[in-house]
Amino acid sequence: MVVDAGDKAAEAEGVGARSEALEHGDGQRADDGQRAELPVLDAYGLSFGYGSERVLDQVDVALYAGEIGYLTGPNGAGKTTLLKCLAGWMSPRSGQIDVLGERFTGRSRAIRRQIAFVADVPAFYEDLTAREHIDFVLRANRAEREVVDRAERMLEAFGIAELCNAYPSAFSRGMRQKLALVIALMMKPKLVLMDEPTGPLDPDARVLLGKLVQEAARDGAAVLLSCHHELPGVAPDVVYDLRDGCLREVDAHDSVVAGGASGPSARDAGPVELGAGPDGCDGEPGTRDAGPCPGGVAGPCATAVGDGGSHA
Repeated sequence: MVVDAGDKAAEAEGVGARSEALEHGDGQRADDGQRAELPVLDAYGLSFGYGSERVLDQVDVALYAGEIGYLTGPNGAGKTTLLKCLAGWMSPRSGQIDVLGERFTGRSRAIRRQIAFVADVPAFYEDLTAREHIDFVLRANRAEREVVDRAERMLEAFGIAELCNAYPSAFSRGMRQKLALVIALMMKPKLVLMDEPTGPLDPDARVLLGKLVQEAARDGAAVLLSCHHELPGVAPDVVYDLRDGCLREVDAHDSVVAGGASGPSARDAGPVELGAGPDGCDGEPGTRDAGPCPGGVAGPCATAVGDGGSHA
């Protein structure tokens, strides 16, 4: 396909218009100045449907480094579908997704290394223990000692370190969710996507997750999570509401979800004190290459997280 200069100019103009709309639209961000950097996530014109049912209709969403976004909307609105499209699990019928300034169709392993996705129902390999799941992802990413130590601290903080020799199939739903969160966040990805992450968590784990989300944003990640209730202590920078296939940015300070969020923003929060102590993978020889990675997207793997056929 030949693209002439006029087409390129029109595309550049469209990108500029999207950036301007994000900065000066109805839901203004905290930083009203001109942004020099590209968004970590810039998706535009996304459409998707199941048969004749249109779930997403020309959806635009963008997040910059350090931003925390909430994705709200009624059950069945398409939040799960949107997150799966953004994570590269599903292909939209139209539109484009850019991650870290590069077009993302779900196939680029370099981009997938920078994305973490935790779906609403984590799924794990039946023949691997919790420890083996974590080691699998660490090896696939050739993780340095710092990352290994971070994973151990997260396991301790979530209270599942002593259970790592057990199989996830023996875990409660809350314990499985904690394991998925550790797998997804231990690599410090640049884009974090979470689908109803707090549902099965106990109150203490929800507070810890809020701190980890703040830490991720403070380290430069863009975070988008679907929710019906606020994450404890996490005030969002942007709130997107999905209804009838249409996504709109609403005032983060006036939204119902954000109303209960209290505490410091991601930019102001201090360091987190942890406890002491879909195409396959391109990991090092000896790791699996036949299927997706477990628990949550981390590194080169597209995580196996069950969806139950839902498009909520």
